[in-house]
Amino acid sequence: MTLTFKRVLRSEWTKLSTANWLVLISLPAVFSALSGWIGHTNHAQPTPATLSVGGGFLLFAVAIGVLGLTMMSGEFQSGVIRATFAAVPRRLPVLWAKAIVLVVVATPALLVGYFGAFLTFQAFTDSAYRLSLGDPGIFRSLLGAVGATVAAGLIALALGTLLRSTAGALSAYILVLVVLPSVLMSALPVSFQGALPYFPTLALQGMFRNTSEAMVQVGSAPDVMLSPGVSGIVVLGWVILMLAWAAALLRRRDV
Repeated sequence: MTLTFKRVLRSEWTKLSTANWLVLISLPAVFSALSGWIGHTNHAQPTPATLSVGGGFLLFAVAIGVLGLTMMSGEFQSGVIRATFAAVPRRLPVLWAKAIVLVVVATPALLVGYFGAFLTFQAFTDSAYRLSLGDPGIFRSLLGAVGATVAAGLIALALGTLLRSTAGALSAYILVLVVLPSVLMSALPVSFQGALPYFPTLALQGMFRNTSEAMVQVGSAPDVMLSPGVSGIVVLGWVILMLAWAAALLRRRDV
């Protein structure tokens, strides 16, 4: 039987669909319910549009990141990767197939999750402060949040490939996504803080910034957050860099 990329893709689809459907189905419901509770708690105060759309970004990114990195690290830790590479000796089609399957599966789940969370949050907010999908920039910001979270999942997939350990990859992912931005904001001198929006987390967050709001301040440096379009280009560069690095090592290392 001839090995084609379509067969590799189908194999990766089968692996993911048999192991993680419960996570993908429950993710939008859990975050919508959480957003409703937060909206109810803060119903009597206005919430900035960017925060209304992307307030749950880090939680979504961690959930999709765990899914992405375990797609590869789980196989290394269980030893299944040997059988996978025996069937696909060129190896790289496996990485590309996992990336495509992750995008195809995560995107609809995140669309439902972000739109559901936004609408649920607004349903519990007082009418005087309520936002709608028709308000300036809201729809685009929601799509930007979905794209940013999918990109974070691809970066996590690359980390899982590079580190081969779920614990190690998850630690590195949390460090880069959550811890490092706070450390850099407090540690870098003001003259260097203009570089902060080019780091992965802030570039990802820039993708869903609502441009109808005032420029976002980062650290002590005013007005340095990139526009959503430029942030998207920066994030694309990070995704390509990380996947290329993972692909280069995947070809050279023993399993």
